[in-house]
Amino acid sequence: MGLTLTDAKRDVLSLLHEKPRHGYMLAKELGVQGSTIYEHLEQLDDAGYVAGREEGRREVYELTQKGVLTVEAAQLDES
Repeated sequence: MGLTLTDAKRDVLSLLHEKPRHGYMLAKELGVQGSTIYEHLEQLDDAGYVAGREEGRREVYELTQKGVLTVEAAQLDES
């Protein structure tokens, strides 16, 4: 059974499609708790949609190829 892409997870993917971000920035932009964002990021990472890399003291997340294709397919569906 795969990961269900809820609206909240889609919002995270959409923001990461614009540019890589760290969890605190995502939480602030989406107006949610940091713990919620990190739970989403962990699930998205486990499912292969995002990857984190250390940048200084923070983990910065960016889309994988699977994440990019998912966001772009969703954008096509909206057109």
